[in-house]
Amino acid sequence: MPQVQLLNNRLVATSDDDVLVDHIVPGAPLVIAFGFVSWTTRPAFDFFGRLKKLEQASGQHLNKILVRDSANAWYHRRIAGLGGHVDETAQALGDLVRRIAPGAVTTLGQSMGAYAAVMYGLLLDVQQIVAFGPLSFLDVEQARLYHELRWLPVMESLAQDPPLSGYYDLAALCRARAAQRTHMHLVFGTRPDAARPDAAGVGESVNLDAMHAQRLAAFGRCTLHPYPQSGHAVVQHLIDTRRINGLLASCILGLTLAPEAMPEIGAAWQDWVAENLRLGCAGEQLVAVLQQHGFSHASSLAAVATASAIAKAT
Repeated sequence: MPQVQLLNNRLVATSDDDVLVDHIVPGAPLVIAFGFVSWTTRPAFDFFGRLKKLEQASGQHLNKILVRDSANAWYHRRIAGLGGHVDETAQALGDLVRRIAPGAVTTLGQSMGAYAAVMYGLLLDVQQIVAFGPLSFLDVEQARLYHELRWLPVMESLAQDPPLSGYYDLAALCRARAAQRTHMHLVFGTRPDAARPDAAGVGESVNLDAMHAQRLAAFGRCTLHPYPQSGHAVVQHLIDTRRINGLLASCILGLTLAPEAMPEIGAAWQDWVAENLRLGCAGEQLVAVLQQHGFSHASSLAAVATASAIAKAT
C-alpha cells in the first residue's frame, strides 16, 4: 500500500514512485489524478499544482491520489504500488479510497490520463469523472474504422500481448455500468486536428476528440464541455485562456470562482498584430491566436481593429 505523505511540488516532481497519496483529511473530497503520456521522459504526475490552487481558492482541503503510468500503456499494465493489470489496480485504488474515507470521489486526467479517469472512475463507481480529451476505445479494429491512428501502436501492443484484464471500449463499459451514480464531465476541443480521405478520396477535416466524446456521451449522466478554438491539448488552451481553475472548481466542488483577470494587450502584441495584418493574415485568425494566449475576445477584437485602422490611415 502506498505511503501517505505531506506532498509538495518538489516531492511530486522528484519522486520515483508511480503513485503518491497526500495527507488525509477524512470526509474531505478525494481527487484521483492520472498523468498523461510522455514518450521522451518518464510521465509526470498531473494536476497537483492545480488542485493546490483549488484548495486555496475554495478553502476546502482535497485528498489527493496521484498516479502515473510509467509504461505509457494507457494504465493497462503494471502500476508500481498498485497492481499488474487494470482489475488489480482498481482493487488497490478501491482499498485506498476506503482507507481515506472521503466525502466524494473524482477521477481526473487528460489524454492518456483521461482514459484512466473514465475507466477507473466507472470501475470504482465514483461521484464524478473529469476527463480532458479522452479516447473512447483502445481497440485496433475500431481505430482503423474511425481512422483513429494517433496511438495505434499502443493499441497493437495491448492486442499482441494482452494483460490479465483490460477495458478496450469505454463506451461498452459505460453501458455495462449504466445503473451507477457517476456523472461524467468530458472536456474537449472541436477544432479540426486531422485530415482523412472521404469515400471520394478527398481530404476531410475531422476532430477525433469530439467523436470520442459523442461515443461516451451515450452514458447519459454526462456533461459535454466543447471548446471550438482548441484541438487535443485542451488543458493547455484552458490554461492559456485562464479558464482551467474555474472549470475544475465547478466540476469537482460545484463552486463558481470569480473570473481570472485577463491580461492587457501591450505594445509588443500590438506590433505583432500589425505586422501579421501587413503580411496578409486574416483578422479572425489573429483574434484566435490572441485568445489562445490569454487575452479576452473583446480586447483581441479591439487590438485587430486598431491595427487595421492605423494601417488604412497610413
